[in-house]
Amino acid sequence: MIMNNDKLIAELKQKLQDSSRIVGIYSWLIDSYVLDFYVDNHWERLPTNWKLCFDGLDIRKLRDLLNEAPQDKESHVWPLSVLALRVLFRKYCLTRNLPTQEDNLGAALEKERTRFQAQHKLFNKSVKLKKRHEIEKFGEQCWRTGRKTNVQHLVDIGSGQGNLARTLCYGFGFKVCCIEQDQKLIESARQKDEELSSRLKRQLKFETMHHPIHLSKKVNLEEIDPSQFVKMVRDAFNVEKDVPFQFGLVGLHPCGDLAVFLMKLFLSCPEAKFIKLVCCCYMKLSTVKDKCSNFGFPTSAFCKQSGLHLSYEAREIACHAIEQYCNKLGSDYEELKVHAFRAAAEKIIVKFHPQLKHSGLRSTKVSDLSFAQYCEKATSGMGLELPESEIESTEVRTDLSHWERVVKFYTLRLMFAPLIESIVLYDRWLYLLEQGIHSEIDVIFDPVCSPRNHALTGEK
Repeated sequence: MIMNNDKLIAELKQKLQDSSRIVGIYSWLIDSYVLDFYVDNHWERLPTNWKLCFDGLDIRKLRDLLNEAPQDKESHVWPLSVLALRVLFRKYCLTRNLPTQEDNLGAALEKERTRFQAQHKLFNKSVKLKKRHEIEKFGEQCWRTGRKTNVQHLVDIGSGQGNLARTLCYGFGFKVCCIEQDQKLIESARQKDEELSSRLKRQLKFETMHHPIHLSKKVNLEEIDPSQFVKMVRDAFNVEKDVPFQFGLVGLHPCGDLAVFLMKLFLSCPEAKFIKLVCCCYMKLSTVKDKCSNFGFPTSAFCKQSGLHLSYEAREIACHAIEQYCNKLGSDYEELKVHAFRAAAEKIIVKFHPQLKHSGLRSTKVSDLSFAQYCEKATSGMGLELPESEIESTEVRTDLSHWERVVKFYTLRLMFAPLIESIVLYDRWLYLLEQGIHSEIDVIFDPVCSPRNHALTGEK
């Protein structure tokens, strides 16, 4: 559905207002770390009718709470407030599901028969399945937007080992400039460029092809001069000063504030014709409470004026893999005892070593482990010994007998994750719209494989 900017802006403002009210009402739940479940007795914070509903509930039924739409076979009667929340989530959250019908992108790619389509298996070497899926889908989206905006040059800041750049360059025919401050990553990227280009030349019999350009630069995005940045990119591509030049800014999972700085850079450079970002690590965003001038959230003028704030805990849970957790609830839920084991260990740590509260323990699977064995493995290498008498105490055994409560509390928190992520993305979308930029948000990845699966695109 095509919507004019004024109507879309009004709709986003309303969604942001209503969504932030919901977060405010349930901040007691959203901001409660499961780690502190036993320390702060989180179960008693739940409304009485919630406790009556969830105590004794089969864990597998919790999956229904995390599904985007009601399931036909739901048989459990939830508290009215939970049912109301589910209705509101469907109204205000961005969908996380891939479109059911393919657009004409696939057909267009097949007709064009890009180098990537012809030899996609050659691009998969040493790339994990998750990353492979993301690079392929993101590359296709860049190809479409590049055609639409007549852009042939792309800039990837924080390009790492260049996996995305190689697909964009060798696979989809873009000229790509990679900017990365880690020299070791650049050396690795250049070596992989050479390996892939050699394989492609042998397979496709191409004599020449454009290679990704790698710049070893630390770009201070807070103080960057747009004209100097454009000059640096022009020089990298060897484009003469008087020759018309335009480029796209791309970022596959830029972390925290980086995504916001890239948006600001896009707006300040007339030569930047589009930006495409799939964002992550919202908990690393700076806020006004960090007392810095260029904070990363909120970004839009509307949200700044309204004083919108999301706690660290809220932004952290927005980064969780909901669909993967939902699958565990259906099959491997015994493994979710780890939440209770960690919370019980935290209670002992706080009692005997309060200075170590919220310390990071070793990630430890709990299958076939006693709590004592878990504590030994989780604290190994920390120089921390938990008293055996406390580990074997009646109080701890009682806590652990209610391990399913911890899973249920965690699931209730997780219900709010799509709403919080939507707030962050709505704010960025609104920011671009306020600047008169045509923009949109699309789901481009399978959420089971890639939980951060929304692409934000802006076009001038």
